[in-house]
Order: sequence, then structure tokens, then C-alpha cells
Amino acid sequence: MNLYEAMFVRKSVRNYDMEALEEKLLENITSYIEQLKPYKSSIEYEMIIVDNTKEEEKFKGLFHVKAPYYLLISSELKQDYLTNAGFLMQQMILYLTARGVATCYQGGIKPNSELKAKLKYDYVIAIAFGRSEKTIYRAPEKAKRLSEDSLIVYKEDVSENMKVIMQAAILSPSSMNNQPWRFVVYRNRIHVFCKKARFLKSVISDMKLIDVGIVLSDIVQAADELWLDAILTKSEVFSNKDLKNTEYITTVMLKEKVF
Repeated sequence: MNLYEAMFVRKSVRNYDMEALEEKLLENITSYIEQLKPYKSSIEYEMIIVDNTKEEEKFKGLFHVKAPYYLLISSELKQDYLTNAGFLMQQMILYLTARGVATCYQGGIKPNSELKAKLKYDYVIAIAFGRSEKTIYRAPEKAKRLSEDSLIVYKEDVSENMKVIMQAAILSPSSMNNQPWRFVVYRNRIHVFCKKARFLKSVISDMKLIDVGIVLSDIVQAADELWLDAILTKSEVFSNKDLKNTEYITTVMLKEKVF
């Protein structure tokens, strides 16, 4: 299974065996971390694996899932750092899924003071991962997602490849399955928006921006599988608009790869 295939069948898992993973697999995970492609290369970050096989209490917070390992990302607090974090972590989610490792985003937990002191930058979010007796896959049609019509406005007739990319976007995971993204789609470009928060703005808005990074990562990954370059840019038209219910994030331009 590759990363593209993983995005269509991956599911969150909340029950883990607390056994250690194979040393070679952990080495491969560490190596893959070094190959990640960021949303914004100007933002410094650090990603570390925390071994919890001895079940030490290293985290606190809501919806804490006990797992043998956690992947943490800390980051400089620059513009778009949350979207960048989501973009990077989703690549790791798919990598782990493709290798038969169960995963679950941990948006409500925080590292304890001892672990926090070891981080290079400010803590952003974590992923729980490890082996599980539960299935880590599900059929795409079993995913609980909003309808295509409620998420996407097609402005032109689009290719089958574009439809596949948008299906991947619809299936992307999000905090509390909130699915905050909205899309305006043309033949060769996708305008990406995020729903504005109505309540608990500081918390929910942060998670929504991480979610947007997740869906952008999946769009780029799907495009790459279909031999398309996904170029992230900004539309001056949307950038200067004050929208009532959504916030403009970015535009994804799609072009055939040239070799």
C-alpha cells in the first residue's frame, strides 16, 4: 500500500497494544520524518517520537488515547504554522497507515512539563500510534463525511483526475470530524476556504487551521499520484475579499508533470 491508497482507507484507532514496534520500523519512521515536505519551508519545526511502552504519564488533556508511541510536532509560531503542522503530520499519518501501523490524531492533549521542556519549539499537536488488534482500515463509503455538494462548488466541468483529487479531500480526517474546508473548483485549480468559528474561537480556530493543512496535504499527495504538480499560490481576488462565513486559505494550481 502506498500513501495515496492509504488516504482512502485509513481510519482513526483508539485502542492499542502497548508492545514495542520493530527497531527497523522505528528507524524507517525516523528516516521518513527527514524527508517530509512542508507547507511553508520558512517555518522551523521539530518532530520527535515519544516512547510510551512503559506507560509513563507524559500527557494530559481531553480525549487522551493511551498508545505505545506518540509523534509530537513543535514549531516556530510564525504565520501559517498551524497549517504547516497539519500538512506535515498528515504525511506521517499516511506513511504509518501504509505500513500497517494504527494512528489517531491527539488534538486535545498537552505534554507534561518535563516533556515540554525537551521540545525545541512550541508544542502544536501529537499523533498516537502503534499496533492494534482493531482493524486500521475501512472502506471509503463507510467514512462519515459531509456530502460533496455541501463541500464543493464546481465552476466548470472537470476531469476524472480532478474528481479523484476532490474525493481524497472529502475523505481527509479532521478534529471532531468537523470538516471545516470548503472548495471552489475549476478545471485546473482549487480555491480552498475554511469555515469561520462561531464559538470558542481560539481553540476551534487553531484546530481548523491544522485541519486545513491535513486536507491540503492529501490534495497534494493525490495530485502527485496522478502525475500532476500541485502548486500552492494565492488568489488576489479572494485574498482581498471579506467573506462572511469562510476564510480564504490558498489556491492549488494543477499542472501536468514535465520530465
